[in-house]
Amino acid sequence: MSTITTYAAARKNPFVWLAALLSIIAAVARIVFAARTGGMDFTDVVVRIILPVAANLFIAFRLPLRGEKQFYVTVVPVVILTLYLCIAGVSISGRVAMTLLCIIVSLVFSVLYCLTFMGKLSSKILALLYFVIVCVLMGIDPQMRSFVTRYWPLNKALFTSDAAILGFILCCQLAARKLPPWKEGDPYRLRFGDRLDGRRVRSMPVMSKVTPFFMANRLNRSNYIADTVEISNMEKYIREKRREGLKHFGITHVIVASYVRTIAEMPELNRFVAGQRIYHRYEISLNMVVKKEMNKNSPDSSIKVLFEPTDTAADVYNRFDAALETAKEAGVTNGFDSITHILDYLPAVIMSLFGFLVRALDYFSLLPMALEKVSPFHGTLFITSMGSLGIPPIYHHLYDFGTCPVFIAFGHKYTKYELTKDGETVPKKYLDYKAVCDEGICDGFYYATAVKKLKSYLSHPERLDEPPAEVVEDIE
Repeated sequence: MSTITTYAAARKNPFVWLAALLSIIAAVARIVFAARTGGMDFTDVVVRIILPVAANLFIAFRLPLRGEKQFYVTVVPVVILTLYLCIAGVSISGRVAMTLLCIIVSLVFSVLYCLTFMGKLSSKILALLYFVIVCVLMGIDPQMRSFVTRYWPLNKALFTSDAAILGFILCCQLAARKLPPWKEGDPYRLRFGDRLDGRRVRSMPVMSKVTPFFMANRLNRSNYIADTVEISNMEKYIREKRREGLKHFGITHVIVASYVRTIAEMPELNRFVAGQRIYHRYEISLNMVVKKEMNKNSPDSSIKVLFEPTDTAADVYNRFDAALETAKEAGVTNGFDSITHILDYLPAVIMSLFGFLVRALDYFSLLPMALEKVSPFHGTLFITSMGSLGIPPIYHHLYDFGTCPVFIAFGHKYTKYELTKDGETVPKKYLDYKAVCDEGICDGFYYATAVKKLKSYLSHPERLDEPPAEVVEDIE
């Protein structure tokens, strides 16, 4: 990562707000132009209206909100607008030489802008100078001046939009500030291809990278695992924790703490697939559906709990129970419950369109973080206790929407009588659990190793009282 140059645009930077303002002006002017003109065919509407307006509105909101962490979000919209200006230049030129010049100039600038703000070039001066020189040459070109003079009165809205686009691209470049070189030990810096909830895993084998493209549906990538663990040590450990003051400590806490510890040592479990790309999640998050009261009429609610890879069993208990108590409080609803209550009032057709929009936003990493933070479909693990219902575990399907790659269900504990070597019959207690896993995040050997490690912690949970000796980082 030390070879990557990163840029940022702080909100207090005036060029950020000027770029956003020019983007809005360009979008509004283009909409006015479309309303006045009419009679355009589908291709014209897409190329001259929809794409430029979408690119401008995207920048108007994303640059002030995410420019400080993700300035590279400007790359795609700027390229779209640059190519649009190329098409506009071709359409007004009657000379072959001018047409070729418009195409070459636009392509060269698009490449320079991409390479600069994706971090491949160490300075923005080349892209900035190139853009300024091109604008000056356009201004002194006789045919361009003649065109503006003749058609400006007829197409004020269109020319206003194009001029605002040029100003916006210039402001974007002026707003960008190169950050100091990244050093070992510094926090991870987001770069092109990363999401706000995870960084792109770039150095994994090619076979693993292409798998999500051939198995795009998460259900098609699902593997099913069933296992059993002997829980004599676990029950003893639970009794000890309760005597220490963790009065609600139980099997769920041991399973969650064991999984968190397994992730600390095997970080590939904290990956997810989104937009057919594989990412490593920045945080460990658990989702669970709970009932406010244990009766069939009690409403369901979901909780999302964040953990650190260094958490001990006591840390997991404190974080988990705090979220659980909040969810069970009378009259308290979490963010996701509030959203679903609002959506319930929408007509079915609008709900379908909303669902399509949300899935598209999630695919392109445009989903608002406020929604993602409360969504039960996004997270490291979804867990459910069938034991609390008195039934065996089930294979619970994964959700195609969201990013959750593993779903674990565990059942009720039960007793089996077994013979010892001495011929005595002794009772032993067992717990069954089943997991459905997304094959896209890691291979079968890795999953098998993780299952063995998880089972070792479930069998000897006393090892969870101390933080891990080392937290393993996922590959770049």
